[in-house]
Amino acid sequence: MLETTADYLRQNLQQQVPYCVESHEVLHVKQEKGESFVVLGIEDWQAIEETLFLNRIPGLVDSIHQAHQEVLEKGGSPLKELDW
Repeated sequence: MLETTADYLRQNLQQQVPYCVESHEVLHVKQEKGESFVVLGIEDWQAIEETLFLNRIPGLVDSIHQAHQEVLEKGGSPLKELDW
């Protein structure tokens, strides 16, 4: 995560925002007074929202972990052992 100040972001907004969007970096912005905040691209935010939504489904995470351990076919390897 990158860090900057609100003043620096204000002066360099046209460079900082496209960089965050294209590189998928999160920019942590510190303010002198008040709360800090982050800048991230909409694609990254949507991925976070999807993950949060899926984690709310009871048993889904356990099911995914269990499937990760299972062998795909007779004589095969578990997903975790495959070279992606």
